[in-house]
Order: sequence, then C-alpha cells, then structure tokens
Amino acid sequence: MPRVEERIYHPADVLFGKCENVPASVEAVQFHGVVNTKHEALVREIAHLYTAGVTSRGDADYSLFAGKESFAGRGENGDQTFNFSLLKPFLGWQKYSNIGLSMYRSLATLPWNLSDTEENGLVMQYNGQLWDKKLFHNLKLNTIWRKFTPSKDAAFAVREHAGHTMKCSMENSLTYDTRDRPILATQGTLLKFTQEYAGFFGDAAFLKHQIDAQASVPLFLGIFASASYRFSIVNALSDRSVHLLDRLYVGGPHDLRGFHLNTISSQASGSCSLGNATSSVAVFHLYRYILT
Repeated sequence: MPRVEERIYHPADVLFGKCENVPASVEAVQFHGVVNTKHEALVREIAHLYTAGVTSRGDADYSLFAGKESFAGRGENGDQTFNFSLLKPFLGWQKYSNIGLSMYRSLATLPWNLSDTEENGLVMQYNGQLWDKKLFHNLKLNTIWRKFTPSKDAAFAVREHAGHTMKCSMENSLTYDTRDRPILATQGTLLKFTQEYAGFFGDAAFLKHQIDAQASVPLFLGIFASASYRFSIVNALSDRSVHLLDRLYVGGPHDLRGFHLNTISSQASGSCSLGNATSSVAVFHLYRYILT
C-alpha cells in the first residue's frame, strides 16, 4: 500500500484591512509547514497588502515599485519619481572600468530659498582607474530638464528664476583615495578635482571647478582626527547669469555642521539663500567610537 504524505495545517490570521491607514513595512515573514505556496504568498498576498513590487537578484538586477496613500480619498498622495540605470563593466586587463546610463525623475523641496524643484535627467558616465589603480577617473554627460517653482513667500530675487531650464553639461573628476572607509575614515587621504562645463545647448552656461581634500589620522585611546577642505568656483559664460540651482551653497551636515542646510550665502528678504559664485570651507573634527 503506498504511503500517504502527511500534511500539517496551521491556523492563519487575516491581515487584510487591518493596516490600511497606518504606514508599515514587512520585515520578516515566517511559514510553518507550508512549502508549495510560499512563493505565491510572498508575491501576491504581501504585495497586495502593502505595496506593489517586482524585484530580482541575480546576474541582472531590476526593480519596479508603486505606492499609494488614501488615493481617491481626502488625503491623496502620489509618487511620480522613477530611476532606471544600466551598468556595463569591462573586466579585461583588470582595469575594472565600466560605463553606465541612468534616467531619472526626482522631486525635491528647497527650504533654503522657499522653493520646489523637479528634475528629469539622462546621465551617461564612464568610470575607470589610472596609475596602477590608485587614481579614479569619472566622466559624465548630463542632460537635465528642470522646473523651478518658488512659493508665494519667496523673495523676488528667487521668483525671477521660476520656470523651466535645460542643462547639458560634461563633468570630469579625478580622485586619489587611500582612506580605509569613505565615511568617518580613521586614516588615509582623499584628493579630488572636479570640473563641469555647461553650455552645449540649453539655458545653463557656466564653468565650475571644485577641489576636495581630506586627511584622517589615528591618535590615542581610540581617538582619530579628520581635517577637510573644499574650494569651489563657478563662472558664468556667454553673458548669462548662473541659475540658482547651479550656484554654490554652504551649510549643513555635508560641509559645515551647526548651520541649517545651504543657508550660508547671499540672502534676500532675510529668509531666502541666493547662493554665491565662490565658496571655501575648512573643518577639523576629533572622533571617538563609543561602541565598537
């Protein structure tokens, strides 16, 4: 007599309708005794309850996500951004160079000048290594269509930049990096030179240079020192003024801590930052890890 396979069934709780108005994310899903329907439960049920999504991990990675909050109700909220990128590595001769293509659409709020911005961009880039893989080279071709929308409370010097602009630029950078880690490095140095030329076509026409330098050294009792310096300058070309989105700003956790983001610049009406054509920032920090 053939042996009958034993199956164990476990009670399941109904989740549908219990968290429609509460932001939530699935961290872990456990299946006890269920083998044949594990894939269907993950792909169909969880996606239906929380968000729509398609993802893959393997030789070719791709992702597609969608979301909604109170759509067609009184608290509508929609997400209109996207990001699509391709990367092709070149492994011959152990150079580890690659080329990439990115298309994106992003929405951002700029509180330092009471405005909103929308960007639709196409970026092509090349990454390579020189000088026995000690010097990193990056070359980018940017084509970005931008929409700048100041609020009604913004100063006139900000509102006069409102509307659509097109930037087509070429950006080139050389980086020498011996740090042990890119964030909170305990030892090593960084030296980076960046140039950007805009003016092939479109509204933006400028030439920008930037130098970044950083050095970190361990001291004693787990304390290490870090010093950074950045110098930037942007010059307008073809008798055009530099748009607010292309000007230089200082302030915030990325360059000068203790100040609000991008608030150290020329001001208008005491509440709007207009940016500058030149900036120079030097900082020195002492760090120590509390828990290791």
